[in-house]
Amino acid sequence: MSDTPPDRPVPASGFRDAGGFRGNITTLQAALPDEAPPPDPKQALLTGRARYLDDADILALTLEIVTASARSTSQSPEILAGTLLERFGSAAGTLSASEQALAGVSQLGRHVVPGLRLLQEAALRYNRARLDASDILSNPQTLLDYLTARLARESVEQFRIVFLDARGALLADEAQARGTVNHTPVYPREVARRAMELNAASIVLVHNHPSGDPTPSEADFQMTTMVRNAADTIGVEVVDHLIIGNGRHVSFRELGAL
Repeated sequence: MSDTPPDRPVPASGFRDAGGFRGNITTLQAALPDEAPPPDPKQALLTGRARYLDDADILALTLEIVTASARSTSQSPEILAGTLLERFGSAAGTLSASEQALAGVSQLGRHVVPGLRLLQEAALRYNRARLDASDILSNPQTLLDYLTARLARESVEQFRIVFLDARGALLADEAQARGTVNHTPVYPREVARRAMELNAASIVLVHNHPSGDPTPSEADFQMTTMVRNAADTIGVEVVDHLIIGNGRHVSFRELGAL
């Protein structure tokens, strides 16, 4: 196409040293074969068997760590972990819950929410670091894991762009806009301009549906077409448009819409 579409917004829908937690790691590793389930959650962490832990174990240990220096909860970590699981469904749901939602749990002390936010940010940075060493085009699952961790439980729509070089390696992952519970303004020319600034060869469009249902709306299809047209004018390929829901996603490329 010879003309860039009008630049108008397009809607897109210190651990505590208790119970031998700092015990002899080498001895523990020698005593526990890899196939054996951990006899104690703390030993599981120390011996590389955290994968055996369920969400209740993870949350209880997290709460124990967060409250180690100042006991700021009215319940034990185990009981409070059960409360959080009942409220938010999982450890991931707890870590990504909003401050307002967490404030509704009266048993949480003032030290707990920053601790949860710290763990959430550490997890996101770990997943983001994995992208740097990846050929995203040949390993799209790594990108999907990262985007799901970042967006699956966002309470408002967020439109992000993943910029890739000619080898499919990550140049940048940026939030282009945040909107409301069902609308985010997207400016096709701004997408194209930023791709030029980064000398990107291709881009992946991403946004979330806070409802949890990733089914594309007609506005999503229209926005994708307009951004693709803008990108075509500068020779940048729109590789995919991913919509992230809660535990589900939709790929426009897999739908045949790109």
